[in-house]
Amino acid sequence: MPSASFSSSRSYPRRSRRKGANAANRIPLPSRTSPAEPCEPQPAPSSSPNTCTASAPHHPPYDLRRKSPPHASTSDSLLTPNSPHASPSYSASMLPARKRPRRTCSTSAETFASTPTAAHYLQYELPDEVLLTIFSYLYELDLCRISQVCKRFQIIANDNELWKYLYSRVFEYDMPLYNPGGSLCFEFVPPEDSDHANPWKESFRQLYRGIHVRPGYKAVTSDPGRKLAHFDTIQAALDHGDELGQSAPLVFVHSGVYRGEFLVLDSDVIIIGAAPGNVAESVILERDTESTVMFVEGAKNAYLGHVTLKFSPEAPSTVQHHKHYCLEVGEHATPTIDHCIIRSTSVVGAAVCVSGVCASPTLRHCDISDCENVGLYVTDYAQGLYEDNEISRNALAGIWVKNYANPIMRRNHIHHGRDVGIFTFDNGHGFFEANDIHNNRIAGFEVKAGANPTVVHCEIHHGQTGGIYVHENGLGQFIDNRIHSNNFAGVWITSNSNPTIRRNEIYNGHQGGVYIFGEGRGLIEHNNIYGNALAGIQIRTSSDPIVRHNKIHHGQHGGVYVHEKGVGLIEENEVSSVHNY
Repeated sequence: MPSASFSSSRSYPRRSRRKGANAANRIPLPSRTSPAEPCEPQPAPSSSPNTCTASAPHHPPYDLRRKSPPHASTSDSLLTPNSPHASPSYSASMLPARKRPRRTCSTSAETFASTPTAAHYLQYELPDEVLLTIFSYLYELDLCRISQVCKRFQIIANDNELWKYLYSRVFEYDMPLYNPGGSLCFEFVPPEDSDHANPWKESFRQLYRGIHVRPGYKAVTSDPGRKLAHFDTIQAALDHGDELGQSAPLVFVHSGVYRGEFLVLDSDVIIIGAAPGNVAESVILERDTESTVMFVEGAKNAYLGHVTLKFSPEAPSTVQHHKHYCLEVGEHATPTIDHCIIRSTSVVGAAVCVSGVCASPTLRHCDISDCENVGLYVTDYAQGLYEDNEISRNALAGIWVKNYANPIMRRNHIHHGRDVGIFTFDNGHGFFEANDIHNNRIAGFEVKAGANPTVVHCEIHHGQTGGIYVHENGLGQFIDNRIHSNNFAGVWITSNSNPTIRRNEIYNGHQGGVYIFGEGRGLIEHNNIYGNALAGIQIRTSSDPIVRHNKIHHGQHGGVYVHEKGVGLIEENEVSSVHNY
């Protein structure tokens, strides 16, 4: 019988994965002896039942897991105890089938690290949980590299929770922020609504070019697994972007209050807040003199988003309006301002001022509230797109449009102002669509002095005085609006004003529906006027409107009431179900 020797590295038998292997192919295992003693041949067991061997037969651990077959096969019978190839302590039926030669695992760390067996164990047999724990100590670039080793590493290195942890440490966001195609559109998307297999990693990829403003952090991370730059001030981050030659540097401003920086932006820079929870509430830019942020010529595709802007002068000021702004957009500047909170405690000026030729920002999803002056002021031929903003509780008008300015305003919520909701005057224009204007102290919409706005699909309601007030040569087109539940008339027209009021629903006014007085004019046609406390249409004091094709019904005090030298063309109106007509 051949002898077996044991090296310092212990060898372990390995079970074959083959099922139903032929017993003839099984290799007998040697009996275990002390490493210091050679293996001596054991005498064959006696055939006499009264004869005992010197030592009891050794039962391998496989006996605990494998059942012996009910009877030996023909090939098994060839390996009898008297066979020279049989182990004296094992029967053939006890031995595991072998698919390949046994491997040894060295207890030496050096041998383990240098042999293919160690690499195989790390790559294929180490539990996923252990690998995931190891990978959690790596940076994002390391994970990208290690995912290229094999398919198993790729799956584990792309674990969602792993990338979520890294993402929250770098950007502080609670959900992935997407910037598709490097555009000026940034959008938070819940992971369950994302189209990407790993939304955290995809957001990482889109935003990784950014520069971070995070006071107290190392300026530039030099670790090969991470390439991020951190600075203490916004201006330092902008200067770093210029040094790198970036055409549109992306700057993340992390949680904190940044006071005293006067940001005059004249290039296509992107500044965005980075914080958990409500991002804008945690990132505050504040000044007490001049403007907090100013966009000037050259800021064509600039972006400012998810921050709070504050202008808080130390003492009341009497300087002219154009000296006090929280946010200012000048000539030939066309930035995007997105998801910002804007506050001003100055008693003069405005929170946001857009002025000058070709000043045309995009202002969306912003909150311009609780200011001690005008909320949004658009003047001097300025334009721009203003959508989905919250404008409320301001001391003066929510919005001023003046001096040939021509903005587009859609889906804004303008309410509870201590003055008028929207005020267009001095030849101001503009297109106002689908805005919700309510609970303002004066009119919801005021037009004066040659202003000529177009107002469509808006809801103007619950004003503390009137709904729409057109006076002093005011013009305008009011089409397909809902005007209701105002304390005074739904529409007031006076002092040589000449608006067009067409296809509106004017109802439930606490006084009349349309009130034309003091030499007012106008075209009033195809409106549905009903349920008002006084007359549906009242014409008085030398006013001369055109009233036609209206449906006037269910009024509590008459349909059309003309008195005190009032005149006009009144034709083809349907008047029904009114009292005192």
